Amino acid sequence: MSDEDYFEITDKEIDMADVLTYACTIPGTVVCGLVLMAYGITALSPIARKCFDRVSFRLLVYSLLFNVLFGIVYAATPTHPIAGCDVGAFLVNTTLCFATFFTTCIAINLQLVLVHGVNGQKLEKYYLLGVIILSLALNVPTMVLHQFGWNELSATCWYSNPDDKARLRWIIGTQSFWISLAATIETICSSVVLFWMYLFHRDITALNRASESTVGKHECTKYTKRTTNSNRSAMLTDDPRYKKIILRIVSLLMNYSTVILDLNMSINSVTTQLDFRLLVLDLILYGLRTLAYGVLAAGDPVRKLLPRLDLRLIRSIHVFQSFMNAIREIRGSRQSSTAVHTHITNIAFASRKPGSLQSESTTQTSEGGKVMELHLRFQDEHGSEGTTTKIVSSGGRVDLEMSRSEEDEDEIQKLARQL
Repeated sequence: MSDEDYFEITDKEIDMADVLTYACTIPGTVVCGLVLMAYGITALSPIARKCFDRVSFRLLVYSLLFNVLFGIVYAATPTHPIAGCDVGAFLVNTTLCFATFFTTCIAINLQLVLVHGVNGQKLEKYYLLGVIILSLALNVPTMVLHQFGWNELSATCWYSNPDDKARLRWIIGTQSFWISLAATIETICSSVVLFWMYLFHRDITALNRASESTVGKHECTKYTKRTTNSNRSAMLTDDPRYKKIILRIVSLLMNYSTVILDLNMSINSVTTQLDFRLLVLDLILYGLRTLAYGVLAAGDPVRKLLPRLDLRLIRSIHVFQSFMNAIREIRGSRQSSTAVHTHITNIAFASRKPGSLQSESTTQTSEGGKVMELHLRFQDEHGSEGTTTKIVSSGGRVDLEMSRSEEDEDEIQKLARQL
């Protein structure tokens, strides 16, 4: 037999693993704490509070808070079989579940609001109740049935059932399966939102090209647009929701890696030097998760997360369509005034369902100045709102101005709070 058949973790190796765990856990806990403090200081501003009044932001704060608690209890959990080992394992697993599930809820909420048009504010209480109930249901019975304690295989406070098969069932049933499921759902939802954003961006780009092509056919030598929706395509491609997929990928890799390493240790035990190194890697990844989430949360510009771009871009579709009809009417008008009624259907909105919005525009031209005003009214199941667009054509120059009513701004803020 080789020496590896008699491998045993020494006290020196355990101490080394403890030092590495502390070195990885403490920085992440500090970063998450600093991010929360920065949020709190920024929230003192009334303007910032409006930006923070969003479902996803509150879920992010909950996740960061439990990441801080996870880092604290993970570092404070006993590293030897002493009293309090079971409590430490219980707190580590519970805070881990809370932090993971709240992050998953962010991705679920984004898909439900953006893709399916669901009111996120109405779902917020269900997110909270679901996370609380599931996290406690997975860990309280485990604690009551004395499944937490000192684990001889990993030399840590964890699942302590002496029966290998029973311990493995507890690990899979109360931790590994649910962490893996949460990471999978998080990744799928984020991918769906990313694909939806791609389709939406493609629609806007196509409309921009169509409008430029049509204006060119009418020999407009200079074309300017003065509107609150400037640089629409650029703003969409810079939207942080594209970048938030990075958070989901990191979360997926972190959670899957720890689950696989946990199961490997439970099934194969720690019988070789390689197994011990994988165990140390597992402990390091648990410590690094707080740092990863803290850095990503700190680098996510909350002020840009407001979904105003979505609603403005949706309206720009109607403005472009009506604008092009108006240009055709100006170029084709004779001595008399004309009236044009345009019905635009099958415009994509949050759910991307055909016919969810309809725009009606009425155009009027004057003989001398060629001035046209567009009164746009957008209708959906929640009511109607409108914008007024003014087009001035003179000497080959076409100017476009668009204004929104206070009701429009209220609706934008309402949609922002749902995300």
